[in-house]
Order: sequence, then C-alpha cells, then structure tokens
Amino acid sequence: MHSIILTVHNKDWLLEKVLEGIYYNTRTPYELIIVLDGCSDNSERVVWDTLLSTPVEWKLLHAPDVYETKANNLGLKSASGDKVIIIQDDIIVNEKDWNIRLEKPFKAFDDVFAVTARTAHNYVFNPDSPYIGMKEDIDTDWCNIVEPCDEANQSNMPRDVFAVRATVNRGPLMINLEDLKELNYLDEAFSPQDMDEHDLMFRMRKKLGKVCGCYWIDFVSDPSWGGTRKTGQTAPWLYKAQHKNCKIFYERNADVLEEYRIIEHRELS
Repeated sequence: MHSIILTVHNKDWLLEKVLEGIYYNTRTPYELIIVLDGCSDNSERVVWDTLLSTPVEWKLLHAPDVYETKANNLGLKSASGDKVIIIQDDIIVNEKDWNIRLEKPFKAFDDVFAVTARTAHNYVFNPDSPYIGMKEDIDTDWCNIVEPCDEANQSNMPRDVFAVRATVNRGPLMINLEDLKELNYLDEAFSPQDMDEHDLMFRMRKKLGKVCGCYWIDFVSDPSWGGTRKTGQTAPWLYKAQHKNCKIFYERNADVLEEYRIIEHRELS
C-alpha cells in the first residue's frame, strides 16, 4: 500500500483540484494523510466537502504552522504503507495510476530509495560564492555555496528512463518507508524548510548505499500558485532559511560532493 502525504497551508482556492487529481488518478489501495499546517482559511472545509462521500481512506492531521519539514514528518510518521509519497498543495496530478508508475523503478532495481516526478540533480561546490564563510543568513537572495548540475526532469529525459542523480526534489516524491525510518525521517535541523530532502538523500547514500532519481509523471504545478506563503514572490524568511540550510548541507557533505556526482540512465519498459 502507498501512503500519500499532502501538507496544506491556506490553499482553499486550489485544494479541491489537488484532491480530485489524487482521487481520480491514484490506484488503490492507498491512504491519504492530509496535514493542515496553520491554515486560517477554509482548507479544512474543502477537504471535508471533497472527500467525505468518497471511498478514499484518509486522515486529517493538524499542525500549528510548522512549515514543510516538520509538517511532512508529522504525516510521514503516521504512514502505514510500504512506500510514502510526499506531494505539495500546489500540485495537480493528471496521470492515471501515477503512483504505480512512480513505483516502477523500485520494482525494477533493488537499490532504489526514492523516486521523484519533478527534478533530480547533482550538487557541486561553487568556489566563487560570495557567501562562503558568511555567518549571516540574508533574506534577499539564494545561497549558492553549492549549485545544482546535471539536472534530469520531464524536459530532457525520455519517459521510460529512470535518471539517477545524487539527489531529488520533492514532489511528488516516493520513498521507501522502512529505509526512511532507518534514517529517522527528515532532519528537523532544516526546519522550517528547504534542503531537507537533499540532506536526506546524502544521508541515505552514506548509510544505505542506495540511489535516487527522476521518473516523471504528468502533473501541473504553476509557480504562481506559490509555496512560499506569498503568492508570486519569494518570502524573505525562505531566503534566510535556505542560506542557513545550504551552509548546514555543505558542512556535512563537502567531502563527498564529487564522489556523489552520479549520472545513470536506466531504461524501463
């Protein structure tokens, strides 16, 4: 069984379409775990109105505005499926049986930890970054001490190629739950959010020696729908969080960035 973790923050204007995308396109059996994170709008009412009369197995959890890292962990720790899927409240799934497709690399290869439908990439150290050694976490720009490269996504990968890279972006993001438990979930040192999934993938590589990659599905996630609490703009708090977390990530992984630069294209029928 699959456990789908959907974290929601004030998306009552979009949430019905998000839930319908899951309901109409996910093959059973699955459970849907919805985490309402500090919602002050009608998101909870939309959930009840959309799902109450459906046969979907779902549960509703509440968090006091803890943001993505902790909200995702809350849902992940409530999951009972063998695979968990993290999906955000600004993603509309358009592909029938998308969860079965995401699981195909797990069934084809015995070393898979996580599969994203979004983007997989490697990281490299940027020696020209102006933020090296800076203690301040600024709120006006992204930190570029490490930079993504070798990106694989829907725009450049054939549909039936599992593109293995060092790390993946959520979501939709499927993870083996038993492996995730062994790694003790997302590290909340990265709270409120950002870089936590990349830290997880590097911890996985070090401890379990498995792989992650991209195997895309059809979904819509318009940037204007926003994930930064202020539609259409990057919130200053997110810049600051990313600076903090980029530094933590680099401190932990500077010694393996080159070693973990992986490019594999595994064909699936």
